[in-house]
Amino acid sequence: MTYCNKQVATASSLLMLVLMFLPFLSADEPGKPVADPVAAAPADAAVESPPADDSILKLVLDTGLTGLVFMAALGLFSLMSVTVAIERLVNTRRDRIVPAAFVSELKQVMSNQQSTPFDLQGLCERYDAPVATILNSGVQRAGRPLPEVEKAMEDAAVREMGALRSRVRPLAVAGSVAPLIGLLGTVVGMIIAFKTASQAGLGKGEMLAQGIYMALVTTAAGLTIAIPSLLCAAWFNGKIETFFREIDVSLMSTFPCFARVEKRGETLSSAQPTENVREEVHA
Repeated sequence: MTYCNKQVATASSLLMLVLMFLPFLSADEPGKPVADPVAAAPADAAVESPPADDSILKLVLDTGLTGLVFMAALGLFSLMSVTVAIERLVNTRRDRIVPAAFVSELKQVMSNQQSTPFDLQGLCERYDAPVATILNSGVQRAGRPLPEVEKAMEDAAVREMGALRSRVRPLAVAGSVAPLIGLLGTVVGMIIAFKTASQAGLGKGEMLAQGIYMALVTTAAGLTIAIPSLLCAAWFNGKIETFFREIDVSLMSTFPCFARVEKRGETLSSAQPTENVREEVHA
């Protein structure tokens, strides 16, 4: 074996020894804790974990059986509020309470100084609206003293406004009762939480949190239903008051007609429109 071959063999032998002892040289020192492969995983691994289910349905189901009872009651109030709000949105419109065509025809009739309550009665019969009902109550007392006619129209206006507001009242009831149901759920949840703490000890955090969780969810659900319900009720009541102020302004123009009939001592049955009035009304 030549000198060159000896050097190659020696280098190869050293390389093999290094490769054999390399695992032992890179091993952890004795007594040093071995790193947890899970803990040593890159921080990006936490991002790859599946996200927690934070949907509303999951939040409701996690409240337990007692929480579901309260959520079911709040769900009924929510359904009632939505139904009433949609119904009032459809029926509390201007053309249902103060039709523009009615106001236009009323102005046309009142523009004639010879108009009679008989003309107003025909106008009221053609429209099914609170403004027509209020005016018709005054027409039925045509010929009597003007304060009596005015009082009859005021009473009719109060009745019509009360009927419209009574259909909005369920929204106010839901807005008042829903927070109370949520508050009751809060009290029951705290009772469950403290009962768990007294039996299992404060160390059972997951059991203690169940009651507190139910308390917070029911409170949030009650407020979520109450706030829109009260806002809708206030909005509808405001619309009703605005419409009735317009009715009051529109019907003020009819008092001269009633005053003329009272002065002549006529009644509704005896008041007949002249031919000129007939032509103007049907024009």
